[in-house]
Amino acid sequence: MRMDPPLDKSGEDLSGQHATACLQPTADFMLAEGIDGCPIPMFVLDCNHVVAHWNRALAALSGLPPERQIGTHRQWEAFYPSARPTLADLVLDGALEDKVDQFYQEKSRRSALMPGAFEAEDFFPSIGDGGRWLFFTAAPLRDASGEVVGVIETLQDVTEQKRAEQALRENEARYRMLSITDELTGLFNARHFFARLAAECERATRYAQPLSMLLLDADNFKQVNDTYGHLEGDCVLQTLARVIMDSTRGADGSFRYGGEEFALLLPGTGQDEAERLARRLCSAFADTAVVLSSGIVIHCTISIGISQFQPGEKPAAFMHRADQGIYEAKNRGRNCVVAVSADAQP
Repeated sequence: MRMDPPLDKSGEDLSGQHATACLQPTADFMLAEGIDGCPIPMFVLDCNHVVAHWNRALAALSGLPPERQIGTHRQWEAFYPSARPTLADLVLDGALEDKVDQFYQEKSRRSALMPGAFEAEDFFPSIGDGGRWLFFTAAPLRDASGEVVGVIETLQDVTEQKRAEQALRENEARYRMLSITDELTGLFNARHFFARLAAECERATRYAQPLSMLLLDADNFKQVNDTYGHLEGDCVLQTLARVIMDSTRGADGSFRYGGEEFALLLPGTGQDEAERLARRLCSAFADTAVVLSSGIVIHCTISIGISQFQPGEKPAAFMHRADQGIYEAKNRGRNCVVAVSADAQP
């Protein structure tokens, strides 16, 4: 595709002559006045890729006046920082999907309404203030014998629609996250815990990967509530949640599934590694000062039960062993870790 206007021997620009010659057979249905007055941004190329029409709506969108564009090969200037084919240029060259994909990747497709036409949607950062999203269609223009004599490209500003769609997606994601998040601690809630538990057990069975669970219970939590009040007890739970978040990986799942009960699901983690993490959590929480809203500083501890998933077992059995570990940790004086294997109950 030529990007410079054709010249005669004296150097005179002949592009306007080519535009007239190429598009003369289509003059009956492509009057310049009609195109120029159309509220839809559009431009027309003749058979030599020369701009034959550049309407006022496109001039307003692009900031490039018709007198600058008509008779040139500078159609790309409205959309791209350097010379490259527009969708209209590709269609004029008899574009196939692979050629269009080279420039528009998966943002384009053949038009279902017009033979030989393509449509696409893309973001153009140089258009307008902060860029604009455009939906555009390029279709060939044919003479009475069916020969392609030019191409027309129409454009639609869909920026507000795209912004609304993005806002909707963000709102949906935010509400979805709120629905699975514990409001007090910021960890996942019980609803998400049981859904994730079933999914992780299925995945561990399918791929023969280790999976461990930690169940944590705040020691003497009723005493904290009775002594300082339930609002101060919330401070203990929030502090424990921060210790958990600071000690776990992104792949781990951290949940508050009961009043003072917390759970960790550890994909890809065997029992030995899970025990090391549990001991770190016990030590870290015991060493962390819990500052109550009254200004009083206390220290609390946790008891932790551990189990490792056995391929094919029910999630309830997997969880039961970790729960048994908590009871045994309480019996041993609290502030400790007990792992319960499938073949050895405490």
